[in-house]
Amino acid sequence: MRVTDERHARLLLSRLAEPYDERVQRVVAEHGVEDVVGYAVRDGRTPDGVDLGRLAARVERATSLDEAHIARRLGARILIPGDAGWPEGLDELEQPPWCLWLTGPGDVRELAERSVAVVGARASTAYGDHVAAGLCVDLVGRGFTVVSGAAFGIDAAAHRATLSVDGSTIAVLAGGVDVAYPRANAELIDRIRRTGALVSETPPGGAPARMRFLARNRIIAGLARGTVVVEAGLRSGARSTVKHARELGRPVMAVPGSVESLMSQGCHAEIRMGAELVTDGAEVAELVGRIGDDLAPVKQGMARAEDRLTDDLRRVWQWLRPRSSCPVDEVMVRCGLTLRETLAALRALEQDGLAEELLDGWQRRPLRVAASSRVEPTR
Repeated sequence: MRVTDERHARLLLSRLAEPYDERVQRVVAEHGVEDVVGYAVRDGRTPDGVDLGRLAARVERATSLDEAHIARRLGARILIPGDAGWPEGLDELEQPPWCLWLTGPGDVRELAERSVAVVGARASTAYGDHVAAGLCVDLVGRGFTVVSGAAFGIDAAAHRATLSVDGSTIAVLAGGVDVAYPRANAELIDRIRRTGALVSETPPGGAPARMRFLARNRIIAGLARGTVVVEAGLRSGARSTVKHARELGRPVMAVPGSVESLMSQGCHAEIRMGAELVTDGAEVAELVGRIGDDLAPVKQGMARAEDRLTDDLRRVWQWLRPRSSCPVDEVMVRCGLTLRETLAALRALEQDGLAEELLDGWQRRPLRVAASSRVEPTR
């Protein structure tokens, strides 16, 4: 059988070799996809003597499949590097996929242009699910696509939250796009298929396997403009996604948790390694989004009346007691003002409802969150 073009060769190679097979990657880098597949199909060996037996063993079955018919039956699309819809971020990977199978109405290349990967532990806690959901709702509101892996835990929480607010989400699968795994998430995966996009480098019918899960993590990192890990143990597979994102030079973020939580130890380790600490979608958007356009609002505590007092008023107010009176001469000595300045300040505080004159002195009144008429203008 003759390999007619690069597309044909890449589809065959996706059936013949796993993308994480470093030996095959080296041979492809040296000879090119079309030649390597041609050698495997013809005699199982390259001209310089490299044994392609591991590929040749799968040739008969791979060449018997009509990939175009399979794609039509599944309503799937097939992309290879250079196609109009190919996500260019994947070209930066050390081991780019041979090809991609996609189902769903979403244009993956377009969706990936403004996207964030949200990943984490499969055995997530209620805290992790809650934070992941909040992050995703915030990100959708800012026009971001959420990328994840459709697994249990944080992945599922991220997808569900995104769909709940009619956001766009991409699920990168470890098996074929026709294989709903885990089966308990079949309904969720079907919803993503109907509204967003399912992506896999594994051909249809391919079963999920441990190495395929780890391999798909690089695609999650490659598609997204940045990666945030919400919850992860020290040996969590989600950390491999963070590793790939870091190697690509993309923003890497982590959500902190309790120092006693095993499910946050991986996040804390990533923060120590340089990941940005984030607590909400606005902070994620600032790191991943457009410079100057996606700034997170500055977080401030509750405004208090004394925050905007002038210096003299604040100096007098801080020496008043909330539950007992303080004589004027004592206030004057403590605040370092003259008697005239102290009395003027006390009267001003009284008018603003912050101080009260009693028979034997002055007392602080309970605070109210309000702007005083004698405050410095906001700068």
